[in-house]
Amino acid sequence: MTTWKEFIFAITPALAIAIPTLLLVRWFLKNNLKIKQLELAMQQRKEMIPTRLQAYERISILLERISPESLIIREQKHGLTSIQFHHHLLKVIRSEMEHNLAMQVYMPAATWEKVIAARDEVIKLINSASGSIQPTTPSMELARHLLENEKHTTSFHIKKAKEQLKSDIQQFYFD
Repeated sequence: MTTWKEFIFAITPALAIAIPTLLLVRWFLKNNLKIKQLELAMQQRKEMIPTRLQAYERISILLERISPESLIIREQKHGLTSIQFHHHLLKVIRSEMEHNLAMQVYMPAATWEKVIAARDEVIKLINSASGSIQPTTPSMELARHLLENEKHTTSFHIKKAKEQLKSDIQQFYFD
C-alpha cells in the first residue's frame, strides 16, 4: 500500500509540468481569440468603408437633385398648372427621400438632421411660392417664382448639409 507521501512525490513532477503548460495553452488561446477578433473587426471595417462612402455619395446626389434649380430643370413639364406642378415637385422630393432613406444608418444623426433640414427648406420654398400665385396659372409661373424667391435659407441649408457630408468623410476616412 502506498502512502500519501509517496503519492505526493509521484504527482508533484506531473503537476509541476501540467500547471505551467495549461497556463501557457490558456494564454495562447486567449491571445489567438483576440487576434481573430481584431482581424474580423478589420475585415468588417474594410468592407464597410465602401458602403458608407457610397451612402455619402448618394446623399450628396440627393441634395443636388432636390435643390430648386435642379428640380425645375429636370421636372418642368409643359401643360401643367402651377398646382399640378406644385404637387409633382413635392411628390418627386418625397420619392427621392424614400429612395435614399436607408442611407441614414451609415451617417451620424447630426448629418442626417441637416439633410432633413435642407429638404424641409426646399418644401417650404415650394409651398410658399405656390401659395403666392393662382393655382390655375401655368407651371412656368411657379418655376419663375421658385427661382426668383429662392431664399438664401434654402441654398444655405443645402450647402450646410453638403459641408457636413464632406466634413464627415474627411473626419472618418481621411484623418
